[in-house]
Amino acid sequence: MIRVSIETKSEIIKRGLQDILEGYEVLDFYKDKEKDFDILIFQDKELEELEVEKIRLIDERDLPLVVEYSLLSLGASEEEVIDAIDKTLRGHIYIEENLKKLRSDRNNKFEKLKTLNRREKKLLEEIISGKTNKEISREIYISEKTIKNNLTLVYKKLGVSGRKEIIKNYSQIKY
Repeated sequence: MIRVSIETKSEIIKRGLQDILEGYEVLDFYKDKEKDFDILIFQDKELEELEVEKIRLIDERDLPLVVEYSLLSLGASEEEVIDAIDKTLRGHIYIEENLKKLRSDRNNKFEKLKTLNRREKKLLEEIISGKTNKEISREIYISEKTIKNNLTLVYKKLGVSGRKEIIKNYSQIKY
């Protein structure tokens, strides 16, 4: 029987996984430390360095840039959990379809951000922080008209139509 160790501080997640994994021997990572296991399902980022077969449960906002282990979102279906275990145990890195799409979208946004020059990146930061054109103009000592012209270029490069779209699509990205 396959032994699955679960590491999470969330009792709800732990119980949900236990229900899903009824055909497996399920261990508590903290309570069953002395027992060997075949695969680890974990949330604590500190455990990603463990040299074991593993699947990390993540909030979609915490999608890592570099992926060296299998990933599931907290909203993964029962089938996705079982599929992730199966593929991970066979030596594959499994990434839930939803996370693949998010990762692709994020990578596209990074590519677009690379096209911005230093001044445009500064404008982007100021827009995300909620400043008006007038406030930005005063802060960096250029006219409001120049701010408007530069923002038009930023919008075009990022493929957005205005401030609201910038905030929606780029406020979570650290560049």
